Amino acid sequence: MQLIDEPTRVLDDLAAGILWTYPQLARVPNTRGFYWPQHDEQLVPLIGGGGSGHDPAHWGYVGQGMLAAAVMGEMFVPPTADDIVAVTRVVAKQHRVFFIVKNFVADVTSFTAAKTRLEAAGYEVGMTIVADDISVEGPALATRKRGVAGTILVHKVLGAAAAAGASVPALTALAQQLAPCIKTIGFSLAGAVVPGQEAPSFTLPPHSVAYGVGIHGEPGYRTEPFQSAELLARELITKLRQAFRWQAGEQYAVLVNSLGGTTVMENLVFNRDVRELLALQPITVAFNHVGNFMSANGMHGLSLTLMRLADPAWLTALQAPVAVPAW
Repeated sequence: MQLIDEPTRVLDDLAAGILWTYPQLARVPNTRGFYWPQHDEQLVPLIGGGGSGHDPAHWGYVGQGMLAAAVMGEMFVPPTADDIVAVTRVVAKQHRVFFIVKNFVADVTSFTAAKTRLEAAGYEVGMTIVADDISVEGPALATRKRGVAGTILVHKVLGAAAAAGASVPALTALAQQLAPCIKTIGFSLAGAVVPGQEAPSFTLPPHSVAYGVGIHGEPGYRTEPFQSAELLARELITKLRQAFRWQAGEQYAVLVNSLGGTTVMENLVFNRDVRELLALQPITVAFNHVGNFMSANGMHGLSLTLMRLADPAWLTALQAPVAVPAW
C-alpha cells in the first residue's frame, strides 16, 4: 500500500512538500526545477537532475556547497530540454553553467539538447556524464553502464570546487579525473513502486536477491536465493575489487545507499559487513557515508559505491560541510 491519495498529482504534492519542509529552496515556475536563491552569482552554478522518483535525488543536494539547482521530469522520466534551459536561465546569471548528468540515453539526450541551445545563446556550458554502475558486463557495457549513486559523490566534489571558484574548464577537467575513480554496484530484494500502480516494477521468487538491478528496475546480472547480508557485501566488494584492481596503500571513500525501501537498521548492518570485509583488503577507508541518497522509490535494496581517493583534495571535498537537505 502507498501513502499517496492522488497519484495523478503526486509530483506536484511532492514539490509542495519539499518547499514547505526546506524553505531555503525555491521552484522555477512551470517546471519541476528547484534552486537555491542565495547562490553566489559569481560562481559557476552546478545543475543536476533526472527523472522523479529517485528522492532525495536530485533536489536534496541543492544548496550551499553542492548544486545551485536541480531539475526533475515525470516519474522515472528525465526533464525536458525546455525545463533545463528555463532553470539554467534562472541560476546562471553570468551565462556560465555546469551540468552533471547520469548515463541514461534519455537524460543525456535532454541535457545535450539544452546545452546546444544555451551555447547558441552565448552561454558557456560544461557537462559531465556519470557512468559509475559496473553491474552490466559484456558487449552491452558501454551503452548500459548507468549513472547511479556515485553521482552524488560527483556533486559533492565538484560542488566544493565550484564553491572555491573553479571555472567551467577546471570543473570539466576535474570531472574527467573523477570518472574512472567512482564505481557502484547494488542488489535488490524487491522492485520499485510507481504511484498509482499496485504491482512493483519487477518481482522475484520468494527469499531471493537480484544483483545489479538498475534504479528504474532494469535487469541485473544474477538472481539467487538470499543467504545473508555478509554474502551480499562479499559479492559487491568482489566485483568492485575486480573493477578497480586496487593496489596496496590506496585510500577509498565508501558510500552505502538505500534504494528507498531499506531500513536504517539494514543499512547499518550492511555497512558493518562492508567495513569488516574491507578491513581484510590492503586498502584504507578514509571516508564512510550511509543513508538514502538516490532511491528507486521504495525498492528494497542497497548499492555500494567506492571512490578511489587519487587526489588528497577529494577527501577534503567530501569532508567539507554543506547546507543541503539530503547530504
